[in-house]
Amino acid sequence: MAHGNEAAVDQLRTAFADQLVTPDVEAKYQEAVAVPWSQTCWTPAAGYLYLKDSQELSQAVEIVKNTGSKFAIRTTGHNPNAGFSSADENAIVLDIRQFQSKELTSDGVARVGSGSTWGEVYAWLERHNLSAIGGRDRQVGLGGFLLGGGMGALPNLYGLGADGVKNFEILLADGRLVNANANENADLHRALKGGGSNFGIVTRFDLETHPLIHVQYTINAYNPGDYIAINKATVAAQKAMEEDPKIGLFTNYNNGFVAVGMLYGDTPAEPPVAFQQFRELKSLLTTVLPVTTGTLLSLAEAMGHVQDTRKRAICTATTQVSQELYDEVYKHWTEVRSALPAEHILHYTIQPMGTAGVQEGKRRGENIMGHQSTPQTWWVFTCEWPKDGDDTAAQNAVDKMLERVQSLAEERQLLLDYRCMSFAQASQNVLGSYGAENTQRMQDVAAKYDPEGVFQKLQHGGFLLRNNV
Repeated sequence: MAHGNEAAVDQLRTAFADQLVTPDVEAKYQEAVAVPWSQTCWTPAAGYLYLKDSQELSQAVEIVKNTGSKFAIRTTGHNPNAGFSSADENAIVLDIRQFQSKELTSDGVARVGSGSTWGEVYAWLERHNLSAIGGRDRQVGLGGFLLGGGMGALPNLYGLGADGVKNFEILLADGRLVNANANENADLHRALKGGGSNFGIVTRFDLETHPLIHVQYTINAYNPGDYIAINKATVAAQKAMEEDPKIGLFTNYNNGFVAVGMLYGDTPAEPPVAFQQFRELKSLLTTVLPVTTGTLLSLAEAMGHVQDTRKRAICTATTQVSQELYDEVYKHWTEVRSALPAEHILHYTIQPMGTAGVQEGKRRGENIMGHQSTPQTWWVFTCEWPKDGDDTAAQNAVDKMLERVQSLAEERQLLLDYRCMSFAQASQNVLGSYGAENTQRMQDVAAKYDPEGVFQKLQHGGFLLRNNV
């Protein structure tokens, strides 16, 4: 394929001049390589093309297609899997971070360019006293988040991020820019709600908005030794969620502390009863963030990752809610952690999704992810380590956690098929976890809108249907 990629570089340079960054422009090139959040993705591509609008993107895709070069699409590069929004020297990265348009329609739909971050979108909407359902970290881009499903801070209130997309403006492989919504290309609309980058390149998301969502939140750090009581409080909050969709929560087991985020989509005078058990714990180390009344923007700013340069590996599993399971996972984690080099940090998060969140998705015309209507946890296991650290040890730790959690859950008949794209590692079969019927739907949509299979054959990596055959 080297020939195709060399031809593509030549033609793109002719068409786009200094918008294409290649290894010969060293400082700019190194800067382009180092955009992604995880150093695992700092892989040198054949070139980075910075595009301004869908017309330029269409021209670039045409060149890539005609030369047979591999390509990757990048907005913010937040996915830690190498080769998804990054590439090696055999592929071109098409960077659409400049797709920044923002427009509010008369009926309150937010039309937003796919290169925007959630911090930018929340801030813009707040000026209009509105909210949309998006990421929990202001640096996360719209593209990966929404196409991967999109778990927000309060998933039970209005469903997932993908459920709130009224319309996708998408560039197809044949150069057409089409809309996909409930009335136009409805099969594509549904497939894009969780189906990733299989069908085309989304240039704009039209989002459902809500009157400004006020959020009351606090983050506490507890002593991990108190894991039984912490897990008990977590399960109690998950049960309460079934009655009150305004409750949001995360429980993150980390190096020397457990961070618990207690979130509520309103401004109650009294703290929610759902979090009572956390308030009574004797193992509080510190209040990381005192009770704050804010918005999705201020919460996303508070929860934003520190942008330290480390390598990252992740994986995910979905289970039903169970204190016994949570306790066993903790024990296994302490074992796996103790075998890691000192500079490797292995942490995991219990991320609750309630029945209401699944129902909200159905109410908005269904997504493609095949969630079961039951209280559940979307686990994410993460290892972070320095660039010169032991990659194999990190990957093994994540793999061991996944293997153990799945077998523990299976033994107890608590394992669910679904795997969330945003938290999965490259080797996990995400699309297959949506169920046979939904996988077939996606295959049909891909065959219809990309009959030549451009997005399967030429895309450098990603959760692609080609891996499901």
